[in-house]
Amino acid sequence: MTDMNDISPGVAGLQTRLVIETITQVVNGAEIVEIVGSLDETIPGFQAESWSAPGAEHALEHIRKRVVGVLGVRGEVAPFSCVVSGIAWGVLIEPIALQDGAVIGALVVARQGRAWSSRERALSKAFGGLLSHTVTLAARENALMDQRRLDELVGQVAERLMSASSATRQEVLTATMRVLAEFLGADVAFLRRNDHSRGLSVLEAEWPPREIPNPDPLGEVPFDADPVFAATKNLRKPYLAGAEDDDYLERVEKGSGVPQVGGACVPLLLADTTWGVIGFLHFGLHGWTPEEISALQAIASMLVQLQARIDAQERTEYIAMHDDLTGLPNRRSLLRELEVRLAAHRETAILFFDLDRFKVMNDFLGHASGDRVLTTIGDRIRTSIRPNDFAARLGGDEFVILVGDVSSEMEVAATAYRILGVIGEPIDFAGQQVSHTASIGIVLSKPGVQNGVELLGWADVALYAAKRQGRNQAVVFDEELRESVSERSRTELTLREAIEGDGLRLHYQPEVDLRTGELLAVEALVRWQHPTRGLLPASAFITVAEETGLVVDMGRWVFAEACRQLAAWRREYPDLPLVVRVNMSPAQFVISGLVEFVENCLRVHRIPGERLCIEMTEHAVLQEPEQTARILKGFQALGVEVAIDDFGTGYASFTELKHLPVDYLKLDTTFVQGITSDPSDKAIVEAIIQLGRALDLGVIAEGIECGATIDKLLELGCHRGQGYLMSVPMSAEELAPVLRAGAVPVSTFRSVGKVAPALSDQSL
Repeated sequence: MTDMNDISPGVAGLQTRLVIETITQVVNGAEIVEIVGSLDETIPGFQAESWSAPGAEHALEHIRKRVVGVLGVRGEVAPFSCVVSGIAWGVLIEPIALQDGAVIGALVVARQGRAWSSRERALSKAFGGLLSHTVTLAARENALMDQRRLDELVGQVAERLMSASSATRQEVLTATMRVLAEFLGADVAFLRRNDHSRGLSVLEAEWPPREIPNPDPLGEVPFDADPVFAATKNLRKPYLAGAEDDDYLERVEKGSGVPQVGGACVPLLLADTTWGVIGFLHFGLHGWTPEEISALQAIASMLVQLQARIDAQERTEYIAMHDDLTGLPNRRSLLRELEVRLAAHRETAILFFDLDRFKVMNDFLGHASGDRVLTTIGDRIRTSIRPNDFAARLGGDEFVILVGDVSSEMEVAATAYRILGVIGEPIDFAGQQVSHTASIGIVLSKPGVQNGVELLGWADVALYAAKRQGRNQAVVFDEELRESVSERSRTELTLREAIEGDGLRLHYQPEVDLRTGELLAVEALVRWQHPTRGLLPASAFITVAEETGLVVDMGRWVFAEACRQLAAWRREYPDLPLVVRVNMSPAQFVISGLVEFVENCLRVHRIPGERLCIEMTEHAVLQEPEQTARILKGFQALGVEVAIDDFGTGYASFTELKHLPVDYLKLDTTFVQGITSDPSDKAIVEAIIQLGRALDLGVIAEGIECGATIDKLLELGCHRGQGYLMSVPMSAEELAPVLRAGAVPVSTFRSVGKVAPALSDQSL
């Protein structure tokens, strides 16, 4: 006989027959032996199986039904007698119970006629106890195995979710729903997001894929559509949907075609908000164990963490790809979009524009008002483009629009002028209407062009062509502009070689006392000894130098060379109190270490600071006023003089001029040349001379070309000047006679009607 304690839970189901055979051997006269489950449910660890002696089969079913009925109703058992087909049967029933006392089945032993002895009852009870012990162990093992499987499920889902990103989110969520549905034996698994702002439950992922009707009754469902969806709005604990939820079942049937389902939802909780739910449907009724619900709650928590991580990732990506002031895509986003369009061979027009004279307006109204202008323009652009167009802010006041589905150049130009109209609409500032114009450069993508940066460069060229045409214009990049770009590139390359090599030269133009001809100073002017075009004036290359930043290196070379030449002149003409004036571009004033550079040049060449004068434009004063003021004070400490060149053409305020350490104002050539014929020019010159006298600043006239101009300047009180009438710019060698004489003969420029000779470009 087999000892029941030797039957392990893992193999108990395979030993059912052996158990029954053992009982038939030890219970005298047993004709029916059966292990039956409560309500016909399977007993953990055992197969529902029975044995009956020949001829007793007719009584087996009757006895089983009665036993099952008793178990189902009372949950307790006791021996009983019954008559089947006129034959009396005595039935022993021993409960099979778990450790907590729950009866889940019974051991049934029956025979005809004879009553059961005390020994037989005790033996039957012992077998029942052994079976209960075995079943308890089996149930415990099954529970452990189920928990292990649930733990493995949670681990598998966690690993999958950890690898998810914003790009793979949908794929991972769908795969997760598939894993959960297959593991739990659910016919449908789904994840829904709660859109609280719209009052909707939104389907995010589901498994298996279904043929979706149009409209989909399950896609977006109002919370108030039925009690089930209302329950998911602020669900805080698992929810089981049953047959009583008629509206919900009807909606599911419309969406899936399945008439009867049982379901469960587990909330996805994000802080104090129900972000959504994961749910499961069974086509028919289904029971859920506490362990399954706990595992689903753990998975729900991981799904919420995934969403929080993806939200943070998307926010980071958004910040990286968008302008923080206007909310428009930024340069990085623009280049990515342009790359996609070019790769797809989509015809695209690029509209590159910036606001005209925005810096002046920004300085006048203040940066807060400037930001408001930019945000307003950004909003207008965003709402003015078509759905397949793309707008971005590159930075500052620069914007770009990609126009798709281009049919003609004329259509693009019409779009550009429509944008100009939108930009030009007034903006209200506390009751004051402020309008702004823009200039637009247009380039159309060409077949085979894959470089978005190159296209933007072409559009930028067209933009500046629009500005040169008077602003508030749109210019299309064409072959003429393309050639100008090529020429500019060639100029840049050759100019860079000239700066690094020995291609630059300095010429010097005298500045004299208009009354006596005495030499007061010379202005150093850069020239370029071009390898094929000869000696070029600064006007032929200064724009390229400024746009490419080469003007900084070129300016340092000019200053160092001027100091070297001045040192040589001081040795050759020790009694000549000569001052050399050197131009500095605005770009040089924003580079650190300028004062230290000037000081080093003075020290190396042993030049006192008062023998040098640095000339700067009004634009340089306004570009970085605080930094410029610090630099000028540094020059002042070195004894170096400062002159504002082309004075009257910019927007330097008198307040700033009053507080800057400036020594001279240089009258712009256009005003000087119009002094004898244009009353406005005469009035401007007279005002500047009076301003210089009031601020104790010297005033220098430049661009003098006729004797009548000198007479008028002297009449107004300006005694210093330079121009072709007195002397053209010359090399150091050519200037030697003037230096030896210390003057320019008055007869060369004070004769009545004297006019400067016509000069070639090379002499400028």
